[in-house]
Amino acid sequence: MFIKTLLITAAATLMFTACEDPHACKFDANANTLTCPEKTYATTNVGGKVWMVENLTFFDPDSSFCYGNNNNNCQKYGRLYDFSAASTVCPKGWHLPSEEEFVAFIGNKGATEIESFKMQKAGFRYYDNNFVDENVSASFWTSNNFDESRATLVRISDSVRYEHYNKKIGASVRCVMD
Repeated sequence: MFIKTLLITAAATLMFTACEDPHACKFDANANTLTCPEKTYATTNVGGKVWMVENLTFFDPDSSFCYGNNNNNCQKYGRLYDFSAASTVCPKGWHLPSEEEFVAFIGNKGATEIESFKMQKAGFRYYDNNFVDENVSASFWTSNNFDESRATLVRISDSVRYEHYNKKIGASVRCVMD
């Protein structure tokens, strides 16, 4: 009987602790930070919207990558996500910004003109596992689908471009508070 009670207690404890959201985060408006289990992110308020000003580093085992498959680059640049993961990886109470939200925040300025965005030129990952544009450009997913196989990406180097890319490439994610 004791062993049966112990097993039931252990199973119930595991069941309830396993249901906790592994990506629950706490926003501190006074400190302009979003504290998540993996990292504390800096944030900024622009036009009444609160944005992360660092690339997301949340680990998604199936669809997130470190530039060049080097874990040190995840610490340096954040992770790169395919579109499917990017669409769901923002913390609870935050979302992947639309193209319209990016336009309102950064418009068509060049990287040097977007100080509050704290640019991290992490490049991106092609779906064939080739990595390109490290220290050349920053690429961010938007929530906008273009068609069945492509979505809108914000590409920032000397200028800002809104382009359609295959949903299987890996790009950076910035989240906006709901």
